[in-house]
Amino acid sequence: MRYWSVHLICCVLLGCPSEPVEPTVDAGSVTVDAGVDQCEGFDFTEMPALAEMMGVYDEQRQRIVFFGGDDVLPVNCSAAPHAVGRYELYTYDTACAAFREEIGSDNGPQGRARGMAVYDPAGDRMIIFGGRSRARETGNYKNYNDVWALDLGTMQWTELESTNTGPMARSNPAGGFNRATRELIVFGGNTSRSGLQFGPRNDVWAFDTINLSWRRIESTGTAPEGRLFHAAVVDDSNNRLFVYGGGDAGAWQGPFLGDLWVMDLETGTWERLAEKSDDGPMGRIWSTITYDVSGDRLVVFGGHDDGDVGNNNDTWIFDLARREWSAVIEAEVVNEPAFGFCDFPPDFTEPNNDAPDRRHAHLAALDTQRGEWFIFAGKTDCGIINDVWVYDLGRDAWLKRQPSTVGEACARSENPDRCVSLCQ
Repeated sequence: MRYWSVHLICCVLLGCPSEPVEPTVDAGSVTVDAGVDQCEGFDFTEMPALAEMMGVYDEQRQRIVFFGGDDVLPVNCSAAPHAVGRYELYTYDTACAAFREEIGSDNGPQGRARGMAVYDPAGDRMIIFGGRSRARETGNYKNYNDVWALDLGTMQWTELESTNTGPMARSNPAGGFNRATRELIVFGGNTSRSGLQFGPRNDVWAFDTINLSWRRIESTGTAPEGRLFHAAVVDDSNNRLFVYGGGDAGAWQGPFLGDLWVMDLETGTWERLAEKSDDGPMGRIWSTITYDVSGDRLVVFGGHDDGDVGNNNDTWIFDLARREWSAVIEAEVVNEPAFGFCDFPPDFTEPNNDAPDRRHAHLAALDTQRGEWFIFAGKTDCGIINDVWVYDLGRDAWLKRQPSTVGEACARSENPDRCVSLCQ
């Protein structure tokens, strides 16, 4: 991993903002356009550049709703000391292609990053769990194990206080929402409060969002090793939890995990569907995954992988019937090596403009009704980006919904011949 030292999660280059632009919606998108009146009050130029936030797709109102995260850029490829945990609440209207900062409750959750969020359509709410924050620039973090619900109609927060003891406080949990049982499903995460070491977990919990009680799902058979920075999704039609990749106690250095697991949520039985191999995606942290019910398959995008490139934008399909991986978008590879530490040529890779820029720690949210998987923001080699893309599950193709104004590689700009480095 020759480029690992310059591609640490906390070691991405500073972004190079471009001029604000009007939002553009790809003509191939299947999302319905909004009328003029519906789009009043939205901001068409200022888009938040964030990473590590929590969010869902609100199917009733056709918008992404997201909360918290982190917005501080590294300096000279080194992590800048800073307080952690944004508290803002935003929406992105997918028909208007525009953002709006929402005014939530004064008594909402503490600002945080690295938590998880799920969509409860029957309750018309977003539910968040876990995460971490830090009030000072240095020192230990505060981890959370509280559960909060955001009413998507009123945009008001309510804490769902459990009636019994639940999982340990943690950052980087992953899981999903079981619509059949109305349960929040949580797997793994990091229970360490230190920024210098990790406490990876492999426990599975279910939170009953009606009776407000936790239960631990006791597993049978060989279970995945403890992990953080992993990706997970629930298939509620078949009562299954899928877990992919992530990092163990050595998650800063790698090698990363690249295995794929499934748990039967009724019996607690684990099964490994695929090992890390050359036939599938490279081991990685902070990728995203979704389940495509129409094709009974999994889709994985991006993350920070084990290779020389680090951040990547490859897109993979795992066919659950055949139990095999296939690449829809191949991983970018090194075209011209770095000049030195934190010094990359503009053609470090040959950019694939048919996919989002290479990234990790982004937000992914699925519109199950339209079969559209939205990707927003995250960390790139050039800082924190603020674009929006959608993956059309019916056509297996990416469509750009909103261009970036910061954080994108210069070679992806309108004038790539003028680039003097990767980000300028």
